[in-house]
Parts: sequence; structure tokens; C-alpha cells
Amino acid sequence: MSELNECLKTLYENYAVVFPPIEPKIAQQASVKLVKSGVPPIPLDYVSFLAATNGLSWNGVVLFSLENIERNKGQFFHPGIMQNFSFCQNNAVMRKKLLLGLGWETILAYDFAGKEYLLLDRYSYETIVKFSTLVDFLKHVIKPLQKQLPAGMSENQE
Repeated sequence: MSELNECLKTLYENYAVVFPPIEPKIAQQASVKLVKSGVPPIPLDYVSFLAATNGLSWNGVVLFSLENIERNKGQFFHPGIMQNFSFCQNNAVMRKKLLLGLGWETILAYDFAGKEYLLLDRYSYETIVKFSTLVDFLKHVIKPLQKQLPAGMSENQE
């Protein structure tokens, strides 16, 4: 099982809201539209995420789907990359970044200049934490779920 699938499995088991996956080709076609609009393309590992689940919501963390997804008969929508990319176009601090998710007080963006995921303060846009991959971000998110063992003890010693 891939690290991405392991992270998603942990989130599924802890009641994440997930959506049916999309074909990678669809996300790649959307990336062409983004580039034509002056916005960087969707990172390849995020395309893999969309191919596993087209968006996710768990414990205040929202990872965008490709397009808005209607929920509860139009009462609200799970946000989509394609409906939110103009935020980066119209914000000097967010140029060369792609908005991919939200937290209570944070924004998840991919910085193409640095080739990294950034967890940013939602109001000041200051970097809180950097991640090399989406999986590294997901591991950070699920870290509180990991069983904490006393120092020096392995799972086999329980």
C-alpha cells in the first residue's frame, strides 16, 4: 500500500468525508486551463490524491476537490480548485502558488517557486510549516491519531 493510501485509510477510519475519485487525465486537463490563466498547474502528487479521493474534509481540514461539489441539495459546497484559483491570481502574496485547502486558521498552498506545500496563516499569509510532499502534509494532519508509545517502547512491547 502506498504512503498516500495509508494516510487516506487512517483518515477514512476516523470519519473523513471523502468523494468519488476522478481520472488523472481530467485533473491534467484542468491544469492546462490553470496555466492559460496564469496560475501554476496542479502538482502531480495532488493529482494522485484526486485520483484516490476527489477532495476530503476532516476535523477542520479541507483539501479541495477539482470542482466544487454540491452537498445537502445545494445548501453548501465542498470547495474546488477551479472555483478558487482566482484567489491566487488576484493576491500578490499568493502569486506562483495554488490554493489547495483550508484549515480553521490556515491555508494549504503549493508554492511552485520552492516546489513545496505551505501551511500559511489564513490572515497574514506567513508560512507556518513547509512540506516536501502532500503525503508529508497528510502525515502532519494525522499525527495526533498515531498511538503515542512511551520512549524506547515499540508496538511489540505493549
